[in-house]
Amino acid sequence: MGKTHKRALLTAVLIAAALAGLVFALSPAWERHRAEEKQEAMLSRLESSMPQKENSLQNKETEPFQNAGRTVRITADTAVPVDAVKETEKTPESEEEPETVKKPEKDMPQAGAEIGILSIPKIDARLPVTAGVSEEQLKISEGWVMQTEMIGSVGNAVIAGHRSYTYGKHFNRLGELETGDEIFYTAADGTEMCFIVNEILTVSPDDPAVFAAPLSGGSQLTLYTCTPVKVATHRLLVRALRVEE
Repeated sequence: MGKTHKRALLTAVLIAAALAGLVFALSPAWERHRAEEKQEAMLSRLESSMPQKENSLQNKETEPFQNAGRTVRITADTAVPVDAVKETEKTPESEEEPETVKKPEKDMPQAGAEIGILSIPKIDARLPVTAGVSEEQLKISEGWVMQTEMIGSVGNAVIAGHRSYTYGKHFNRLGELETGDEIFYTAADGTEMCFIVNEILTVSPDDPAVFAAPLSGGSQLTLYTCTPVKVATHRLLVRALRVEE
């Protein structure tokens, strides 16, 4: 083989290697872009299907927190301590339902159903929520853990989401929330709910605290994600109690 052919072959190999490296480097960005497009499309579908309301809860000033007919002081004492929770190995990724949670099948949305929109003004987040926490779902939306209470019901409802920056926004900035911050949830039927953050915890991945119900007996929303970002050795829990209208 002549020098010219060797040089041409070497050039071709180098170009192929450079292109492969470029594709590898751009693939996370491309995947994130595609996930964000799908997320926006899901938000549009949910918004277009919801009844239009003149006065949104997000445009109103939050009243003093009312729960079960009485004012609840927003402190860490409003949640069940971790050691008071029955030992369980269930996690938001688990597909089996804890024995203590039973919901009528007729009220349960199908896994994968688009069930609502989660809005967190403090971190400029507006995210679609689907039923279930499969890996494919969590690439596009946040997932309601179907083994927990329905969002807005008495007890503890858990919404899980990514925080890796791989698939767009999601819960990337969840760690910026503080007690007293507002979280809004709008169900697919247009029902609006406002929750006030009352406790923020960092726990181990197998800690059952995620399933802890509020001592007040009211409606609690728990946002669940990995922490620290990109390391994921622990779990970040943001608990919020519903403000009654």
